[in-house]
Amino acid sequence: MSETTTGLDTRAGAETTPPADGRPEMPETIRLLLLLWSLAIGGEVLHQILNVVIALIDPAPLLAMAREGLSDEEIANLGEATVTASAYASVILIGVMGLLIMGLLAWGLTLIKRRSRHAGTARRLLLFFGIYFGLRILLLFMAPAGGGDVPVIFYLIDGSLQILVGVAAILGLVFSFRVETMRWTREIDSDKPGRD
Repeated sequence: MSETTTGLDTRAGAETTPPADGRPEMPETIRLLLLLWSLAIGGEVLHQILNVVIALIDPAPLLAMAREGLSDEEIANLGEATVTASAYASVILIGVMGLLIMGLLAWGLTLIKRRSRHAGTARRLLLFFGIYFGLRILLLFMAPAGGGDVPVIFYLIDGSLQILVGVAAILGLVFSFRVETMRWTREIDSDKPGRD
């Protein structure tokens, strides 16, 4: 048993009880998982905002896609203003949906931090998005460079954010598979011996 000056067991995965409130002390694995996922979610929020800004700076590709799905007659019936407004609305709606999903992930982190009975489900939700963010890094290197009137610095910042989000999410995945995490989320019994 490793002891600190407080006399508490600080081994990885060991649940110690601080005298203040009687709740188990959070293992270092959980602290790192929460930190990494907080960074990933914060970076993804910035990425979503930057996507909206980039689309609003240079709406030409967006407007071209909106017109592509319509015939000339439909555009004449709807009017140019309606097509433009619907294109802008779609960009804003996609940004809001992205922010709502990040809110859901942040809520999942809260469930894990509080050691809720739904912490295991939240861990699996983060697992899904961690895989997505990891695969998105690969797709980022295969994507063609952006063009148009948007300054290159926006694409540089956005690409860097996506890489940082992916790396943080992958590292968060590594910590989510640790035995200490499974014990914290109550997916495995604390009493059962595990691979520490």
